This record gives sequence, structure tokens and C-alpha cells, in this order.
Amino acid sequence: MPDSKLSNDVVIVGGGLVGMAAALKLAEDGMSVVLLEAQLPDLTMQHSSYDSRTLVVNPASRQFWQQLDVWKSVATTATAINQVHVSNKGRFGHVLFDHNELEVDALGHVVEAAVLGAVLWEKVKQQPSIKVLAPATMLTFTVSAADVELTIEHQGEQKQLTAQLMIAADGAQSSIRKQLKLPINTKSYDKSAIICNISTVKSHNNRAYERLTQSGPFALLPFHDRYGLVWSNSNQRADELMAMSERAFIHEAQQEFGLRQGEITQIGKRHRYPLFKIKVEKQYQSRVVLMGNAAHTVSPVSAQGLNLAIRGVKRLCHLLAQQHANRGDLGGETLLASYQAESQADQDQILSYTDDLMTWFKIDEPIINRLRSLSLVIINSQIALKKKFFRLAGGLNH
Repeated sequence: MPDSKLSNDVVIVGGGLVGMAAALKLAEDGMSVVLLEAQLPDLTMQHSSYDSRTLVVNPASRQFWQQLDVWKSVATTATAINQVHVSNKGRFGHVLFDHNELEVDALGHVVEAAVLGAVLWEKVKQQPSIKVLAPATMLTFTVSAADVELTIEHQGEQKQLTAQLMIAADGAQSSIRKQLKLPINTKSYDKSAIICNISTVKSHNNRAYERLTQSGPFALLPFHDRYGLVWSNSNQRADELMAMSERAFIHEAQQEFGLRQGEITQIGKRHRYPLFKIKVEKQYQSRVVLMGNAAHTVSPVSAQGLNLAIRGVKRLCHLLAQQHANRGDLGGETLLASYQAESQADQDQILSYTDDLMTWFKIDEPIINRLRSLSLVIINSQIALKKKFFRLAGGLNH
């Protein structure tokens, strides 16, 4: 064990998109940060391929990336979403959200996850206030009245770190959350999302689709010359879809979506993700706070997970910047309680919204079917309602 401890204002465990975003924002605000990541990033993934994984960046997140001087490097390969078409399979009624009608330059952007990650990684490495330890593993941590102390393994040696605050950005299966014994509310939908890229005969023209079905949403997101497909199904049906030949899968997807974009001509590698919701009621203890999927996990069908996490990063970093400027304690319970109180309504609203997507449209009753169709007709006819939904999905309410 070394004689001296590496002491910083904040230590972040988890060097994914959320961890790197927090590190950059804290460094920009004058704080010293240690970022621990278990694996070095695979920067070969930066080279685009047909199977590239994509993310939706909503307007609020784009503002955050712009403020960090990150967006200009990502935007060159991003695809704008100018329209979103929402329909209810087998029923009348639809909603078309159009950026011109809503008077915005875009409803959102689809970006390549590896490109965003690579841009953040390069910026983190260039920031002198951020010390990156990767690959590194946190072994234990203890909290005292003055700081949090971590024992880590890095380059074959055990080292000790201290900080006023530890941010746990270590994912949905967060080991830090488990060590703190913070209770979680988990809801399994007994469903899985099939995610892959597809090509269609017709050009997407920057229009996304969300088709609401009894099995869950069927979403198409425009990206370059193709779409990203996110298709929710029962676990049994997902097993069948994953086992199908490409030709059979294309046939089933065509049946579900219809011919709005003409025939599906190509599909990429299929991935399957279980659909569940996690909410941690109390997302902090003294000197430790959970961020991103460690604190709240939503299904990918809503494209809200990273966007919700980024709003949390912005909120927490704002409080920490104020505290740092006043030479206050960065890890005190009062500050962390304020962060969660300020985040509660936003988290509850998004978790409720995504839960509704997974449950409301599976009810197959004549009255409910008619109500759903009528609701789409009403929303489509009212610009004020469209603007309300856009603000929710765009992260602009909080």
C-alpha cells in the first residue's frame, strides 16, 4: 500500500457516458476529479458499421453537450429527427410531431454511441483536473465524517483514494448500491426488446416512427441511410424472433409495421435486452450518490434513459459548483438531499411515462381501444398538446 493517498474533491466510479459527463462538468466548474473505469474503451468501435448502436439525444441533452463543447464533434455524424409519427396498430388515429409546426430546429438527434463515447474519452484525457485510472477496480470503500476512502486495484497494485464525494455511475447492477444496501423498486415487464438496424426501400427523410401494439412499442429511429429498430415483445416471442432466419425476421417485422416505408431490404445483427424498471427511493447516503442507471433504469423503448441521467448530472453538478465556490462540503447529506428533491418530479414523470408505454397499450378491450384512438386524434388536432408532449420527451420541463 502506498504511503500517501490520492486526494480529490470527487471520485467517480464508472467511466461510461454518465461518469464521463459528470467528470467533465465538475472539472469545468473547477473541481478535481478521479475517474475510475474497469475497462479501457475500445476505440476501434468509433469506426462506423452497419450494426453501430445508436442513442437518441433530446434537445435538453444537446444543450448540455453544447455547453461542454462536445456536440460539435458528435454532430457531424448525427442524424436529426424532424418528424415523429405515432400510430396505434390496427386502430384509427395517429399523431405527427413536426419540427416546423413545433417551431424547433429538430425534435432530437440520433447519434452513434461509440462516437459520443470516443469524443468524451478524448476530452476527459485532455482535462488536467481529471485523473483517469483505467483499468481499475474499486475493492472497498468506507465513509467518515470528513471524507470517503476507497481502496482500489490499478496496474496490479492496491491504492487508496480519498474524496469529499463519491459518485456511483456503475450501472443498473451497481455494486456500490448493493454495498450501501439501498432498497430498490424493480418492475419486470416479462418482455424483451429486440434491437437491430434495418434498411427500407424508401428513404427515412428524418422521420421516426412509434407504432403502439399490444406487445409494446415498435420504434424506428432514422440514422444515416437506415433505421434503428427497437421492438418490444413477450420473452417467448423474443426467443422466436432471435432464432429466426433473416428472411423470416424481416417478414415478421414487415407484418408488424406495414408498408409505410416500403419493403424492409436488410437487417443487421439482432440484440436482445430484458425490459424492466428500477427506481431507488433514496439515491444517496452521506458522501455517496447514485447516478444514471445505478439510480433509475427505464426500458430502451422510450429512448429516455441517458437523457434523464444527463439532466441529473447537470442538476447535481450545479449544486456542487455552488458549494465549491462557497468552500462548502461537497458530500454532506443536506446537499445530496437537495439534489434528490430537485430530481424527484423529473424521475417520477419519466418513469411513469415509460411505464405507460409498456402497459397502457397492451390492454385489448373495445372501450380502451377506442379511447386510445380518440386520444391520438385529439392530440394530433391540438398544437398545445403536441408542445406539451414534446417538452416532456425533450427533457425541457425540468
